[in-house]
Amino acid sequence: MTALTQRPAGRSIDAFAAVPGARGLEYCISGAQPYTFDVHNTSDTVCLLLGTIVSNTRYDDGPALPLTFRAETAAFHPRGGKMHIDAQQVRLGFVAFRYSDEFKRGMNDAHADTSRSTVNRDNLGADAIRHLVRYARLKTTSNAALPVDPWEIQCLATLAWIETTRQLQTAKDIHRPTLSSVEFQRLEQYVEENLDDALSCTQIAATLDLPVRVVSDGVKARTGHSLYRFVVEKRLNAAARMLRATDTPLCDVAAACGFSSQQHMTALFSERLGTTPSRYRKHAA
Repeated sequence: MTALTQRPAGRSIDAFAAVPGARGLEYCISGAQPYTFDVHNTSDTVCLLLGTIVSNTRYDDGPALPLTFRAETAAFHPRGGKMHIDAQQVRLGFVAFRYSDEFKRGMNDAHADTSRSTVNRDNLGADAIRHLVRYARLKTTSNAALPVDPWEIQCLATLAWIETTRQLQTAKDIHRPTLSSVEFQRLEQYVEENLDDALSCTQIAATLDLPVRVVSDGVKARTGHSLYRFVVEKRLNAAARMLRATDTPLCDVAAACGFSSQQHMTALFSERLGTTPSRYRKHAA
């Protein structure tokens, strides 16, 4: 297993390579230099942290926050999510795997289907994960290490998926939402009634008389979305209802649902639903 060439800091790493003989599995090995990782995940991704990485990290459309990825842990990044990682201090780097649904089904493991998370999770630690990281580190950082053949990469990727999703399931079993059902209903009602306003995280939290972090974490625990994306989904749902039920011009639909412009609504519609508002309305009719 030979490390891929590290790109200069400030440029996006997207150097995933297919694993020969393992359809639907890709891998990436970073170096130990600072880097910027800016990607829209097209598949579920597991990273094995060979050493500690100190970074500023932004998930989806949330703010960039300081985050330390601890050595000998795993990180899970779900399909469909976006992340920007500005890694300023990197010790040894990471090994990452991207898994298609086809490959996951082929593993025939109970965790492959039942434990899929829609939330980014970092610093997942367990003895089994530590052993996998130490093996990967030996193979990728030792001068005396022999290249790992594709079968060895596939085995490491499979075990990384199984052990990481086990940890996700354990965390899911003990995790409790930080918003009560009543508070979450109040939040939903407030957002739906004020979609035509320029809603902000601070404004929403103030309505519930709760800290922004509590509201943000509670929404993510219940929906798998950031607070920003939660509001966007509400706007899209409202726009879809108007498009189905009325002949309101698209610019007025966008304004009524809180989009900054008709173009903004069209872009998000295309990204989330795979069609434009006008085509959606025509099909619904």
